[in-house]
Amino acid sequence: MKISIPCQDLQDAVNKVKAVVSPKSSLPILSHILIETDDSAIRLSATDLKVSIECTVDCTVHEPGSMTASSQRLSSILGELPSGELTMTLGENNVITLECGRIQTRLYSQSPEEFPPMRKFDGVTPLRLEQAIVKRLFSKTSFAICTDQSRYNLTGLLFELKEGRLTVVATDGRRMSLAMETENIPEDAEVKVIIPGKMINEMERLLQDEGEVQVFIDESQAAFEFGRMRLSSALIEGTFPNYDMVIPKKHDKEAVLNTSEFTAAIRRTQTMTNEKFNSVRIGLSDNQVMLRVSTPEVGEYEEELGVEYAGSEMEIAFNPDFVGDILRRMDTDRTCLILKDGSSPGLIKPFGEDGPLDSYVNVVMPIRI
Repeated sequence: MKISIPCQDLQDAVNKVKAVVSPKSSLPILSHILIETDDSAIRLSATDLKVSIECTVDCTVHEPGSMTASSQRLSSILGELPSGELTMTLGENNVITLECGRIQTRLYSQSPEEFPPMRKFDGVTPLRLEQAIVKRLFSKTSFAICTDQSRYNLTGLLFELKEGRLTVVATDGRRMSLAMETENIPEDAEVKVIIPGKMINEMERLLQDEGEVQVFIDESQAAFEFGRMRLSSALIEGTFPNYDMVIPKKHDKEAVLNTSEFTAAIRRTQTMTNEKFNSVRIGLSDNQVMLRVSTPEVGEYEEELGVEYAGSEMEIAFNPDFVGDILRRMDTDRTCLILKDGSSPGLIKPFGEDGPLDSYVNVVMPIRI
């Protein structure tokens, strides 16, 4: 095998796929990238056996074939080479020669036959969605994905498509985030699967704000194809909680705050908490909200903000990290805090011209005062 390719093009492709490579895998081949030729391109593949990435990039193919290369070593080498044309040649004993200008490097590799086969979705009709929609919904919810592997069914994002509505939901048991979209969503498709968190993180990193994404889903796997990238993953088995049952229905206290002011205030409260004492008290009264933090051996913090609120006085405490995660993803000027009492879960939604919006719903469990 022999190819020529601009060094920067190859480096960009390597950096896109190597993110899924596990540095601690017991199988040495999984630390490698598979490089295969096409007529006038190469396809780079990487996998940890759960999530796989494939990226195609144009090049000049002198001799077709395939090879593998250490993802970390190849990325490091390419990062230090000057810009210009790079020639890669696979020689005897799986030795790769890299030539760039007056530089020549030899890199030992492994047989491409040892690399796990990539999942194919032949015969699966893809769903077609806008990249911008998928990227936005994922970014609004992925922070709430559970990282506790003992709660395996929560370590991914629920991806549900039904009646022309795409809904994604994440929860770790202490908070839940839901985002939905109805514009430009296929009306005849019906899907309900749990996509692993690692796959979602990679999608957020690679999805663009323009273009289309094709979604392939079968009984046990899902793939997202866009541009010249394809990501695939095994689906999470198990039952996702009934998110509609989690959303409180009888809350009667509604406070509307300026999103940027509330975000900045919550960020300031975070500076006065620690790992053991991580809560902010939110006290509501007529047209004002008081934020209070008291942390042993750290200090105290207090700030008053204006708010649209005419209900009875009440106080509730939340983890400020959870509230901050939500506020950073708000895309409206005002945010609505919907409560019942100091011991019931709180709702945080964007606030539009006609009131709270159901397109983005966050449920946060309170901390006992």
